[in-house]
Amino acid sequence: MNSIEFETKLFGMRRDFYGHRRINLSDGFRPVGGMLGDFCVIEHGGRYHFFAIERRLQEGTPFYPGHEVFFCHASIADLLNWDVHEPVMWVRPDSWENGHVWAPYIIRWKNRFLMAYTGLNHLCSQDIGFAFSDDLFRWERSPDNPLSPAKDCSWAFWRTDGIASCRDPHLFIENGRLFMTYTANTSAGASCIALTSTDDSNHWKCHGPILTGRTDGYEARLEGNHPQGQLESSNLFRRNDRWYLLTHEVRHDSPIKNWIYKSDRMDSFDYSSGRDFWSGAYTVEFVKERGTKSLLATSGTIRFGEVDWSVANPEVRFINDEEQLRAWFL
Repeated sequence: MNSIEFETKLFGMRRDFYGHRRINLSDGFRPVGGMLGDFCVIEHGGRYHFFAIERRLQEGTPFYPGHEVFFCHASIADLLNWDVHEPVMWVRPDSWENGHVWAPYIIRWKNRFLMAYTGLNHLCSQDIGFAFSDDLFRWERSPDNPLSPAKDCSWAFWRTDGIASCRDPHLFIENGRLFMTYTANTSAGASCIALTSTDDSNHWKCHGPILTGRTDGYEARLEGNHPQGQLESSNLFRRNDRWYLLTHEVRHDSPIKNWIYKSDRMDSFDYSSGRDFWSGAYTVEFVKERGTKSLLATSGTIRFGEVDWSVANPEVRFINDEEQLRAWFL
């Protein structure tokens, strides 16, 4: 073949290798050349669409320029054969989100798809924005971005001229009202999960921290593996008239990293009551419901697990058997 034929064939081979992935369940899905951080999943047109932070080779904390600058978008019909689509939501130069984009979360809201996501400026100040879509492939950022939910909150430490936590939004609808949890810091120096809500996505009510972590014990390590981490990647939901909150947190005095909390109220959880929810998992999202059971996914590489909510202390177990996974779609 000549030079033109060579580059044409090679481009097609690379595109097919990148765009179509069949996974081994124990290894999970990841895009070619990357790993996945915080993610979300939503069903549309008979396919499950996953959006995630795509990480390059990670050497310590992922704050370096050029890292985490778009969202991976992949979809599946049977959870084994993945189609990888074009990345979405690239960073925007000369804006509040010119450094990184993190932690997408998507729901259906007022006849459209609504994405909440984290944007970071070049100083790593974190803020939250919205984007809208009709098909999950083309996204329009809200002209009202950023939301700045921690701005002017007396309990919060937040700034735009230096690194500050305001990330990992999670959305849900309760009695027609849109609620959002996110990671923040209190003015006393504790990591926390905060809650805010709105009727119209423009005017927000701050409900303050709903789970407050530790104010000390943190140690910055360039290589990562910090002995005490922050409360991250929250997921708030109601089941059987009780509220549950999932978070990821590394603690220096516990092997648990994936925590579950239970409460009678959506706006108050006891930090000391947390227990292990999914050993070996990172961030957690719901994929599908069936009776008392849920199919969940976790990231790093996308792997699946199952939990039964009818037991006293539900815990997720990884699914490593293809037939067990296929049974969810019979």
